[in-house]
Amino acid sequence: MEIILETLLWIIKCIVEVYFILNIVNVALYWCMHFNIIGQGGAAFKTFLNLLHKVTEPVYAKLREYIKPIQGFDISPYALIIALMVVQHILEQTCRALHG
Repeated sequence: MEIILETLLWIIKCIVEVYFILNIVNVALYWCMHFNIIGQGGAAFKTFLNLLHKVTEPVYAKLREYIKPIQGFDISPYALIIALMVVQHILEQTCRALHG
């Protein structure tokens, strides 16, 4: 039974880590485009940005219902990053507790 729980926790941890990375990339690209460090790019880059938007925006939109922008600055991506860090920590502590 313990192996099933460990495997399930590992899968959840992997999903959270991938989503965490996608959010970091999203924030980094936003700031790079905002300060004209990088441009809008070609078709492949736009497709990637569109995919990133489709993956992250539903969660941002839900967070915006509870966390309003501060002076026009949307802090929902940063709140999500912090929340994902907390979830990662909880998962790591849970895995450690299972091992003794």
